[in-house]
Amino acid sequence: MFRTEKIQKLVAMGIPESLRGELWMIFSGSHEGYYASLVQKSMGHNNLATEEIERDLHRSLPDHPAFQNPTGIAALRRVLTAYAHRNPKIGYCQSMNILASVLLLYAKEEDAFWLLVAVCERMLPDYFNRRVIGKEPRSFICMQPHLSTLSSVSLSWFLTLFLSVLPFHSAVCVVDCFFFHGIKAILQLGLAVLEANAAELSSSTDDGQALMILTG
Repeated sequence: MFRTEKIQKLVAMGIPESLRGELWMIFSGSHEGYYASLVQKSMGHNNLATEEIERDLHRSLPDHPAFQNPTGIAALRRVLTAYAHRNPKIGYCQSMNILASVLLLYAKEEDAFWLLVAVCERMLPDYFNRRVIGKEPRSFICMQPHLSTLSSVSLSWFLTLFLSVLPFHSAVCVVDCFFFHGIKAILQLGLAVLEANAAELSSSTDDGQALMILTG
């Protein structure tokens, strides 16, 4: 319903700040639900996930004013803890804090929670190895000696939707495209990075050099 040519052009040019959170919510297919009761149920539970969340709270956009005060940190804690309680099979993993903090900048707290649900449970299926390899054999061939490096770097790219590696204003445009186009937007960007660096990667002699090429 929302995939019109006009909306597609808007996404390509960059969604206006005032509309970003609302459109992300529409694109994701998320919905309001039981967030308040989930927050209530998760309060007071201490486990490995909550310990890891506490460690990462102040590492989430530490330079942004929204997370330099107790209010912002508390909202981030609720979203992450509620998700870990909802889905103990996934629980919490590093990168969720970065993603959730950006979602909170553009969406209401409950909406940010449902966006996180959509990303973790529906929009980021298994993307590595076969899916990437099949689409760009040349890039894969040059990375074969450095598969462990590609695995760690791609986790940073994909699980944070490039929020951890691109300038903020560029990264949120990537998120725009992700919520509109789905996983293919992230895969295409990752493949473009590999293709742009294919020559250097082919001549790299060790994992450290390959890592510098991909993160430099």
